[in-house]
Amino acid sequence: MAAPPPEKGAHGYFTTAGVFSDGAIDRGSALLADALPSKLPGRMADLGAGWGYLAAPVLQRDGVAALDLIEAEALSLACARLNVSDPRAQFHWADATQFRPDAPYDGIVMNPPFHVSRTADPGLGRAFIQSASRMLTPNGKLWMVANKHLPYETTLSECFRNVDIIAGDAAFKVFHATKPQTKS
Repeated sequence: MAAPPPEKGAHGYFTTAGVFSDGAIDRGSALLADALPSKLPGRMADLGAGWGYLAAPVLQRDGVAALDLIEAEALSLACARLNVSDPRAQFHWADATQFRPDAPYDGIVMNPPFHVSRTADPGLGRAFIQSASRMLTPNGKLWMVANKHLPYETTLSECFRNVDIIAGDAAFKVFHATKPQTKS
């Protein structure tokens, strides 16, 4: 059975059954959006962009010249195309853990998934962190939200020189990581 076509919800975004957070704005993503600085780097990416919620706050920040939305789920990407009309946005139907950009990014935002089907797998989030460090310039910056119980601090510290928690609540933590570690 095919998913119903995307419809605009009460939150003002197009979503459809089967996409992450289809009925409401994800609390973690909202927390990440609120924690973003007023100025962001020029070349940005959203890994696991979903239906494009984070694109609006990223594109509203000073300094952003381009934003690549990278999403593996075709339904989510179709919704993102409806939600994001800014010409600085480019859409990529791809697995964020395997994606190879044309040029490195200056900054990345992400709310990485941690489920494969219905099974929790923090390894997926760790793979997102490793991919982000690989895709960034030497002075690149990552902003990431995660559920508080997920053990991402070690992977972040292995992949980035500087890691800070910049926001959080009872359920989520928002990280800012800078200067990806070079692998020899």
